[in-house]
Amino acid sequence: MAIPTGPMDLVYRVLDDQLVDVEGQRCGRADDIEFDGGLGERPLLHAILSGSGTWHRRLPRPLRSVGARVFGTGLVGADVIQVPWDEVDDIGSVIRLKARARDLGLGQGDRRRAETVARLPDS
Repeated sequence: MAIPTGPMDLVYRVLDDQLVDVEGQRCGRADDIEFDGGLGERPLLHAILSGSGTWHRRLPRPLRSVGARVFGTGLVGADVIQVPWDEVDDIGSVIRLKARARDLGLGQGDRRRAETVARLPDS
């Protein structure tokens, strides 16, 4: 399989899909998408955004400030990971990436939680 080259409804085809790295590890979800291009220019798909910092944007406008305090502000590198579109290898039942999750900065929360669980007795 490969990335579709023709028109594609990104909202239905990409958003909320599972991200899987080159090693087959699940490493997040496509929470938002980012485009390049200025006003009046044709928009070009630039990146997939993953992380809780994107969630407040889905709330009704009056609740977004509260959502930003709960989920994060949406700063790339802080609570959002930006996966360049050219790192996407395939779009099927999941979004397969060309690189390892660690190299893209994905799955950091899972690694921190795994370290915490590993310290628990009988784990």
